[in-house]
Amino acid sequence: MNVCLVGLWLAVAVPAPAQGVGLGTSQDLWSSSREKNGTFEPEPVAQALDLAFGATVWAQVKISTNGQVVDLSRLARAGFYKLELIDMVLICAEAGRPLQKAAQMRRRGMTLAAIAKEYGLDYDRVHEAALAVEEVVDREYLPRFPEKIPRRKRSISWREEPD
Repeated sequence: MNVCLVGLWLAVAVPAPAQGVGLGTSQDLWSSSREKNGTFEPEPVAQALDLAFGATVWAQVKISTNGQVVDLSRLARAGFYKLELIDMVLICAEAGRPLQKAAQMRRRGMTLAAIAKEYGLDYDRVHEAALAVEEVVDREYLPRFPEKIPRRKRSISWREEPD
C-alpha cells in the first residue's frame, strides 16, 4: 500500500478528538442548496468526512474556500455517494489534484477507475483503501451526525415549486 494511502488510512483510523481535529468554522458555512428558505443543514456524510480526513488532505485536494463541509454537502446533494466521495478524495489526495476537477470528470461520465488511471494511480489499491476508510467513517463518525430530516423527504421538498 502506498505510503500516502497508509497515512490517510491512519488519519481516519484515529478518532478526531485524539487527532486534535474539530469541526472548526466549516460547520457554520452556508450552501446554496437551502438558500430558498434560509437554512443550511450540512449533510451528515459531509460532516463525517470532514472529521475523518485532516486539514492536510483537504489542502491536497484543494478544497474551495467555502470549506469542506459545504463542498461535500453540495456533492452529496448532487448525487455523489459516500464511497464515491471517499474514492475521489483518496484519488485526488494521492495525485495532488483538485477534488472539484475529479467531480467534473465524474459528472461527464468518467469512471473512478478512468480518473485514477489518468492520474497514474492503481484504482483497485485506492478503492481497497476507500473501503477501509468507509468502514471507519460508518463506525466512528456518521453516528455523531444523525439526519434531522429524512434524505428522501429533504430531496423532494427543495425541488418542489411553490404554488
